[in-house]
Amino acid sequence: MVKQKIKLSILPIYLSILSLAVTALAYGADSPRIVTGEVIANRSVTLATRIVGRIKQVHADEGDEVTRDMTIVEIDDIEYRAQLRSAEADEDRAKAELDHRKRVKDRLERLTQNNAVSQDAIDEAIYGLDVAKANLEKAQAQREAIRSTLAETRIKAPFDAVVIRKYAEVGMVTQPGQALYDIQDQSKLKFRARIKEDDLAHIQLADEAMITISALSDAPINASVIRIIPSGDDRHTFTIELDLPDSPGLFPGMFGKAVFE
Repeated sequence: MVKQKIKLSILPIYLSILSLAVTALAYGADSPRIVTGEVIANRSVTLATRIVGRIKQVHADEGDEVTRDMTIVEIDDIEYRAQLRSAEADEDRAKAELDHRKRVKDRLERLTQNNAVSQDAIDEAIYGLDVAKANLEKAQAQREAIRSTLAETRIKAPFDAVVIRKYAEVGMVTQPGQALYDIQDQSKLKFRARIKEDDLAHIQLADEAMITISALSDAPINASVIRIIPSGDDRHTFTIELDLPDSPGLFPGMFGKAVFE
C-alpha cells in the first residue's frame, strides 16, 4: 500500500518531464527563430581629406540633407593654385623645348642627304629630342598631380545623404586622412542581426521575417533576407541583413527583433 502511494505521488513528476521533452522536440522542429539586431543605413561613409590646408567654409551641419556632388567643405586653395600656374608654365616650357628639338632633328636629317653633318650630330639631336619628350611627360604628370590636389580643396558628397557627424570647422587646419563628416545614405534602410551557427542552415537568402522595432508601436514590418555574411566571429555567430520597406519614423540605430517562422 505504501509502495502504491509512492508510485502515485511521483506520477505527476513523470508527466511533467514528458511534457517538457515533447515541448523541446516541438521547439526544435517548428518553433520560430528570433534574432535581435538594429536598423542600419544603406551606406555610411566618413569624408576625409588627403591634404594640409585651412578650412575657409563649411556648408552643412548635423542633420542636414546633402546631394551628390554638393560641395560641403572648402579648403583654402591659394597655394595650390599658385603651384598649378607654376606647373602649367613648366609644361609650356617643355612643349617649346620639344618643338625646338624636333626642328633641329628635321633640319639635320635633311642635311645628311648631302653628307653635310656627321652621324654623331644626328645621334645627339635624337637624344635631345628624347629628353625633351621625357621632360614634357614629366611636366604634364606634375600638372595633373597638382590638379588632383587642388580638387581635394573641395570636399563633395559622393551620394545623396544625411549628415550624421560634423567634425569640420572654419579655421581648422586639416591633416591627411582627417575625418571631416560622417554621412549616411538613408534612401534604403536595412536590418542587421547576428544569428547562431545552429540557425545558419535554417535561414536562406530571400527568407521572410517579421521585424518589430522597439521604438515603434506599429505592426511588425515584413522584411526579406538580402545578405548572409559567410564568416563567423569568435562567438560563432554570423551576420545577416534584411531589406526594410519604407516606414515612417524608422531610422538607423533603432533596436528590434526579427522572427523567422
